[in-house]
Amino acid sequence: MCGAKSSAKNNDRLIMLVCNVSLRPPRAGIAAGITETATAVDATATGTVVFATLVDDPASVGEIVDAYLGEIMLEAASADAVADAGFALIGEILETVTAADTEDGSVTAAPSGASFDPATVTAVTLSGSNLVATSTGTTSADQGARVASSSGKSTGKYYFEMVFTVAVINQGDNVTFGIGTTSATYTNIGNSATGGAAVYRNNGNVLSNGSFDFSSSLGAINAGQVVGCAVDLNNHKIWFRVAPSGSWNGIPGQDPATNTGGVAIISGTMVPICTFGGFGGTSGHVTTANFGGSSFTGAVPSGFTSGWPV
Repeated sequence: MCGAKSSAKNNDRLIMLVCNVSLRPPRAGIAAGITETATAVDATATGTVVFATLVDDPASVGEIVDAYLGEIMLEAASADAVADAGFALIGEILETVTAADTEDGSVTAAPSGASFDPATVTAVTLSGSNLVATSTGTTSADQGARVASSSGKSTGKYYFEMVFTVAVINQGDNVTFGIGTTSATYTNIGNSATGGAAVYRNNGNVLSNGSFDFSSSLGAINAGQVVGCAVDLNNHKIWFRVAPSGSWNGIPGQDPATNTGGVAIISGTMVPICTFGGFGGTSGHVTTANFGGSSFTGAVPSGFTSGWPV
């Protein structure tokens, strides 16, 4: 509400307007503050950024990146970790106990067993690692070959074989195979086995110590047949048979494994021998010895050494 007042001073009149102003009382404060919704959850931190492998799309010049933001992905408790070239295994990889190393560049050992000694050859040509003997004589003089005297044995039991690779049928030819002393000569060895020898002759007879054993006969040998020889230097006996399963010395029941039968031989240091000789010419015969360097045609008797060791 306003009212007018007047006053006079020096003939001037002053009029004043007096008003009463009513002020609005102050507004009351808001009772509740603004509250965030209870279900809202703030992320405490930005999750790991995961990027997939860049894939080059041949149809587009752009590269495609597949990515997202979020929490670190955790593997489920039941998941099995599979190792590949891109991950390092935490556990130590252990070799199984059955694993075995294989040697590279292995060297195959030369066949064991003796061979004929070139120094003992008379009218004979040796070949095939000195195991093949070919007769070259044209007279009735006996000739042949024996293994090196350094391979001589005076004890033990041994089995070896001879293949009559080529057998030239000449009446009176004597091709023999067996053992003899290291000092034995080939003179007339195919007729009486003198000089401390015990041999099988290609007509089927067994000769020992200067005489025939007439109870023994394997029959005449044919080209390609194999004759096995079992020598028992402990009991001083020898057995021959046509391999693989002929009767020992041509007599059923004889058996070197049980010391049954056998032809008596003299004691002393022995070596295997092969001789050629006779009245009708002796060239062209070929024999191939097996002193243990390869598999045998016949079975080795029980208790006997396989071959004639060097």
